[in-house]
Amino acid sequence: MTVVRVGLPKPKLAYVPSSADVASDYIRTLVFTGVLRGGNKVPIEEIAQVLNISRQPVREALIELSHDGLVQTDGRRGTFVADFGPSTIRDHYELYGLLQSFAARRVTQDRDPAVLTALRAIEREARSTVDVAEVTRLAIEFTRVINRAADNTRLRLVIKTMTRFTPGEYYLNNIPDALKRSRTGLRSQLRAIEAGDPDTAAAGSLKTWHTTGEELIKHLRSIGVFPDPPPAPTLAPLTGADHGL
Repeated sequence: MTVVRVGLPKPKLAYVPSSADVASDYIRTLVFTGVLRGGNKVPIEEIAQVLNISRQPVREALIELSHDGLVQTDGRRGTFVADFGPSTIRDHYELYGLLQSFAARRVTQDRDPAVLTALRAIEREARSTVDVAEVTRLAIEFTRVINRAADNTRLRLVIKTMTRFTPGEYYLNNIPDALKRSRTGLRSQLRAIEAGDPDTAAAGSLKTWHTTGEELIKHLRSIGVFPDPPPAPTLAPLTGADHGL
């Protein structure tokens, strides 16, 4: 029998998602689109039916989501969406930025040639595509290379638990110019690492994740998931009496 090679394309996913991963991403989407809001009970049975999976992977997903602070289990009453507001997003990305800046500083100080080669290849590939899923995958791989190269097991474990906060390609699909900003961010960080400038690399990482959080808050307000901030108080003009005149 003749084997014909057809040149199969590489899969865009670094892994095949498990049923629990699918459930986790779906529930995150429900929260980030306002279908489920703070205090709502998570309908495990209905989610399992919609996704055509058993309830067990949904329960596994809820354990992961509880670690992210997105849901809370209340004994026999069930699992509920936790308070979800601007502070949830802001706190997450400020903390995540601190961890990533630590890793970026460590990698920049080491300047391992193999790590630089890997980062250059990823950044170059990200510049050559406009596919949102592919840029998302490459951005994750870029940070993964940095985190592995930082050579700190505790750091990697903590970062890993915080990586899957938003659903899928939510950021790139919903934030204006996010694709361009993501590619620009990869390029800026690569330049700082290449230059051996740990302060700039760390500061750039902090700024990137701070900006990401603020952009998500703005978007979630625009679609009604978060309320608009209260208006600033209007100050009455000062009179002569106010000055003691």
